[in-house]
Parts: sequence; structure tokens; C-alpha cells
Amino acid sequence: MIKYSKPYPTIGELIKDKDYDYVSYRMLIPGFDEENGEFAGCFSSKNGKIIPLDYDTYYESEEVIASEEWNMPKEGIENGLTVVVEGEFL
Repeated sequence: MIKYSKPYPTIGELIKDKDYDYVSYRMLIPGFDEENGEFAGCFSSKNGKIIPLDYDTYYESEEVIASEEWNMPKEGIENGLTVVVEGEFL
């Protein structure tokens, strides 16, 4: 996992030059999984645009505090990405 320092890159900056079959969107919430964040959704990307896989809304402008590229060929994922963003309970 690559951990970033401020200024953090945005989701849009990370996906602008590469298409991803699956992006695991994780949220770092104090007191929970502070290593990799809690799973909070998923999307794919094509031509720098977010395509939600779970009908949720994601923003290209959201800052990413950590990321990791991966693949799972048996699951049909050649280009996977995990992004971790800062979160909080409301």
C-alpha cells in the first residue's frame, strides 16, 4: 500500500491514465481498521471517469490517503485498485 503525504492525490488523478476493472473504495475511520480502512463501496473507471458498480456516488475530486494496484485474474480483474480516503462517523 502506498501511503501519501499532503497534498494528497485525488481519485481523478489516480484513474486518469489507466482504466480499472474494479476499484475498492475504503474509508479510514478512527477506531476501526486503521491499517487498510473499512470497505465502503466499489466502482470501475474508464477514460478517467468513475463508473459506480454499486449505484453509489463517488467523486473524482476526493483526496486519497493511500492506494494499491492489484489483480485477481480468477475473478476477472486484471486491473484492480484500492483507494483509502479519510472518513468519520456522522
